[in-house]
Amino acid sequence: MLVGFPGLSPHYQIVLTREGALDSMTVEVELDPRNTGAEGGRKAQEVRHHIKSLIGVTCDVAVRAPGEVPRSQGKAVRVRDLRNKPS
Repeated sequence: MLVGFPGLSPHYQIVLTREGALDSMTVEVELDPRNTGAEGGRKAQEVRHHIKSLIGVTCDVAVRAPGEVPRSQGKAVRVRDLRNKPS
């Protein structure tokens, strides 16, 4: 969905949180090292629109500098679920 998106590196992560009774999704993306931080706002808007048009979900987009999205050894961890689990 985001790998190969123009102006972004192939590293991204989806962060799920819960605020009260509502779940929230933030997609953290990294700018391609050849882009400047000034393009971050425009890229965030483009990614937000891309996700909404593909799957119909509205989300927040956090644009990070190259190297800021966490890496893992082996298979990439694409989803971080920070919602509290009911006991």
